[in-house]
Amino acid sequence: MLSPRLAKVVVSILCTFPALDLVRVLYLHNQHFIRDYDYEAFTLAVNVSGAWAFVFLFLALACTPVQRLVRSGWIPAVRRPLGLAAFGYCLLHFLAYFVVGQKLNVGFVIEDTLEMKSRIPGWLSLLLLLPLALTSTDGMTRLLGGKRWKLLHRLVYLATALAVLHVYMVDNEHGIGDYHVTLYALVPFVILMLLRLVRFVWPKRAPS
Repeated sequence: MLSPRLAKVVVSILCTFPALDLVRVLYLHNQHFIRDYDYEAFTLAVNVSGAWAFVFLFLALACTPVQRLVRSGWIPAVRRPLGLAAFGYCLLHFLAYFVVGQKLNVGFVIEDTLEMKSRIPGWLSLLLLLPLALTSTDGMTRLLGGKRWKLLHRLVYLATALAVLHVYMVDNEHGIGDYHVTLYALVPFVILMLLRLVRFVWPKRAPS
């Protein structure tokens, strides 16, 4: 059985693998994918980074209901690296858009935003996750105090909801009739929110 500290280290390392593999695939596809206007590389980078951002968001949100169910010591330990990974992949998703897609051209970004309003909730989601990442250390928890820290970190729910809205708007703009990508994001989010409202009733142990 993994100790909490070892589980934290293992999860932190594993969280980097999808990003490293994405860079590897992009490099094999086109060594100059950052310099060249390569729509296929751009689409791959944005879609994969966005998908992994949702995976880690959902894994982080799942820690509390899973902990209520199994009462494991290492689940609270991995919540922080999973949350930081979620922010990291959201940031990577934005960088894939800004660097690979728009080539650091702010003018392109403004023009694209005026045409495609779906960008806005995605950026708002990233901005909401930023203070959560910056206050994820034990020192910041002590500085803010437990109650204020917990209240601040409830922003993750709004950030995730905005990310789901971002996906819905992208589906809508692209005319995807079945909204399958939106459902992949919405269904797990709704389930996790419902699970957080459920209180597991544990039978009391009979006195020995």
